[in-house]
Amino acid sequence: MRNTIFILILSCLLWNCGKNNVEKEQIAIVKPIQYFKTFRLADNELIEYDIDTLNNFNEVIKILDKTDCSREYALFKLETDSKIYKIQPLQICKSIFDYKLREILYINTDSITINYDLKLPIDSLNIALTNHLFNPNEDRNYPFSNEKKLISINVDSTKNITETKKLMLKVIKEINELKNKPNFGFMFEDRGIIQVIEE
Repeated sequence: MRNTIFILILSCLLWNCGKNNVEKEQIAIVKPIQYFKTFRLADNELIEYDIDTLNNFNEVIKILDKTDCSREYALFKLETDSKIYKIQPLQICKSIFDYKLREILYINTDSITINYDLKLPIDSLNIALTNHLFNPNEDRNYPFSNEKKLISINVDSTKNITETKKLMLKVIKEINELKNKPNFGFMFEDRGIIQVIEE
């Protein structure tokens, strides 16, 4: 009788231990999500695309070109081991988008272009972002506090999507390390610097 009770207790304990392990395995790790949303119509639907499923930056551009931004916007997801980033870049629809050259900071994998003609190496990213987003010295090459602040990302389409992800994560890391949180938007472009004649 004693052996039977011992076997029943042991069986219950093993069954409960097994059940607890299954429950622990089913608990998913929830990563924090940080959003970067640009100017948009509030009623439009956001269609999510995982950057890791694309081959190169050219596929990002194709998605933006085919998206009907009168009804929906593309939202690109970048996932790391510790966090998820969701970026809704500016999509220029049929309407005219008015801006000044200094309102867009052009960043690619090896350089930064400011106000169409000032070039900096990519290792000057922190300085360029600080000046572009806050303009502490009121430099006319950067947007003033009441102007738009856009960050244009451009990656050579011959490079793997990993290069796009690395560049985006580098920019996001620099922005997150800034003391103040600026109001800005991302743009993804393959045309490079758009030439506009300023008055």
